[in-house]
Amino acid sequence: MQIPSAAQMWTRLRINQEQTQAPNTTGRPTGQSTGQPALQSTVLQSAGKAVQTVTQDAGRTAVATDAQSWPHKDIEKSQNTQAQRAATRKIIRDATPLFAKYDLSRITPKEIDTLATDLKAARFDDLGFVMALERHGAAYHAEMTASGSVYSPENPTFNAEAPVDLIEKTRSELALAQRYGLDTDRLESQVFKLETAQMSRGASAPSGMANPQLAETLVLFQAQRLWIE
Repeated sequence: MQIPSAAQMWTRLRINQEQTQAPNTTGRPTGQSTGQPALQSTVLQSAGKAVQTVTQDAGRTAVATDAQSWPHKDIEKSQNTQAQRAATRKIIRDATPLFAKYDLSRITPKEIDTLATDLKAARFDDLGFVMALERHGAAYHAEMTASGSVYSPENPTFNAEAPVDLIEKTRSELALAQRYGLDTDRLESQVFKLETAQMSRGASAPSGMANPQLAETLVLFQAQRLWIE
C-alpha cells in the first residue's frame, strides 16, 4: 500500500475543511441553527410596527389639538379685531372736524395732501393711516416721478386736481391682494378707517344741511359693512 506524502495529506485535509465550511445549497438542515436571523427579523418588524403606531397616535393627537384650538384662535382674533375697531372709532371721532372738510369719495390728490398735513398738525394718533393717505397724494406722486422709482405713477394721466374715490380705490387694492393671496390686514384696516371717517363726516353735518348725495353714500357704506360683517 502506497503511503500518501505529507503534501497529499495536507491537500486532502484542506479540501475536507472547505467542503465542511461550504454553504448548504441542498435545502437539508445542517448542524448550524438558522433561528437567530429569523428571530432578529421578527424583532425588527415588531419594533417598526410599534414606532409606526406611536407616530400615528402622535399625529392624531396633534390634529385633534389643532382642531380644538382653532375655534379659540378665531374667537381671540375676533375679539382683538373688535377692540381695535372700537379704538379706531374713538380716534377718528376725535378728529371729526378735520374729516368733515373732505368727501373721501370725491377727493383730489392735493386735498389728500392737505388732509394728511392737518392730521399730522393735530397729532392724529394713527401714523400708519396718515402714511397710507399720503401714498395717494400729489406730493408722493411727484416725488416718485422725480426719483424715477420703480413705484412711479400707476396712472400716466395723473391729475392732481381730479377727484378720486379714495374708499373705492382702496377696496380695489384689497380685492387685488386677496386674489393673489397676499396679506390683507393693513388694507382691511385702511378701508374700515376710511369708511368710519366718511360716516363721521356725515354725522357731524348739521341737521337739514347734509348733502343728499353724501347721505346716500353713507347709507350704502353702512349697508356694505353690515353685509360683510
